[in-house]
Amino acid sequence: MATRDGFQPCALDTGIPAPMPNWERNLVVVALIVHVIDVGLDIFVVLLFLSYGQWGFFFGTAGVILWAWLVSSLYVSFGGGSPAPGDIDDDGGGMAERLPSFLLNFVQVQIFSEAYSCVYCHADTDYFHTLRLMEGILEAAPNSLVQLYALIVWAGAGGEDTPESAAALLRLSVLSSFVSVGLGLAMWEQKVQFRTSFG
Repeated sequence: MATRDGFQPCALDTGIPAPMPNWERNLVVVALIVHVIDVGLDIFVVLLFLSYGQWGFFFGTAGVILWAWLVSSLYVSFGGGSPAPGDIDDDGGGMAERLPSFLLNFVQVQIFSEAYSCVYCHADTDYFHTLRLMEGILEAAPNSLVQLYALIVWAGAGGEDTPESAAALLRLSVLSSFVSVGLGLAMWEQKVQFRTSFG
């Protein structure tokens, strides 16, 4: 139905957000599944190192996980998810208002809530892509290096204290980290390219 001036109404005129394409919704779901698999395998690897007394690899992998979760939580609490100081939306909230957001993101709740918003509420995927990119760069990439080193030095050497399943678990974890980093970078690039193409 055309308006008086001959133009078709668009989503901006009606106030209804433009629908998210199915391929983008599917990409968010796939990225969330990859994230869950990658973090789950990293936790299994930490437990493997702990149970077999591989303290250097344990502290390396656990340290990377804690570091990535800490930086991501700080970003959500004090950076990207909060209004700028002096902004009209800034309510002057201090640490007491930001602490719950920090704790929820530290236990990986924020990425699930962003995926839910993207898939079911048709929200913008920019924040989800940012969180996935941060997870890929801060957690998956460094852990893949630590675990690849452990695969070569510890599991690949086939010592007496090395379990048979260690090499397979480390290979699977490194592979999932590579997929996670690649998917995070590809999603970010796709979003940047889309933004620059359409203004």
